[in-house]
Amino acid sequence: MFKTPRNTEIKLGNGEKVDLKEFFDTYYTQLTLFASRYLINLTECEDIVQEVFISFWKKRKNFSNLYAVKAFFYISTRNSCLDILKHRKVEERYRQQNITKMDEPDSFLEEVIKEEAYSEIYREINKLPEMGKKVLLLALHENSNEEIAQILNIAINTVKTHKARAYKVLRKNLNELFLFFIMFRK
Repeated sequence: MFKTPRNTEIKLGNGEKVDLKEFFDTYYTQLTLFASRYLINLTECEDIVQEVFISFWKKRKNFSNLYAVKAFFYISTRNSCLDILKHRKVEERYRQQNITKMDEPDSFLEEVIKEEAYSEIYREINKLPEMGKKVLLLALHENSNEEIAQILNIAINTVKTHKARAYKVLRKNLNELFLFFIMFRK
């Protein structure tokens, strides 16, 4: 619950004085009910109104009159409610996409296998000599040989050499892993 400071009188830009405690007592319930037009959960509505009061307290010197203060409270309360509703829509869309993906036959298993394969590939890349690792990581991020040479300040032929060596080591070290994944999928 928002606790008002001891001295609750605020002087607005037009010289008008507002007693924040009195304002809180008057508008807290109204704002909570206003928020409940958007959200069902009363506790959530109360939390929003409290946050708006805190936000007001931080910006209290920016208000010129009582109308601006009231407008701030209603607009901020509405916007906070709408933000929560938008966030819920995004969460629901994400949840539905994942449910749909996971309902597809073998989708979950394929995702697990894919993640394990990527993890193993990156583990093997990290075992490469330093320059080979740098070249390969830049290549995996879709940099051309020319771009890699420029970034690392080496010749294009040196990039090609490091890539070839790195791929040879990876093929050798990952061959058994890929055979396992191929056999597992059948």
